[in-house]
Amino acid sequence: MTNEQIKDKLLTAGVGNLKQFGYPEVNKENILTDMIYAGFFKSMLNDNKGKAGKQVDTVIDELLSVISNLK
Repeated sequence: MTNEQIKDKLLTAGVGNLKQFGYPEVNKENILTDMIYAGFFKSMLNDNKGKAGKQVDTVIDELLSVISNLK
């Protein structure tokens, strides 16, 4: 699986989880740009780090980097 495919799966899972938690407006773009959505997604990513292998962890780190650059 490519890093882009992993990223897409992580974003899809994150969006799905947030929708289940009652955030119907969340999508793959704003989950990385909205402070509230990104905060929840960051927690989800951190919870999954170290569980699915080095390649997945690399993609998680990239997504965490994007989130950490939010202002």
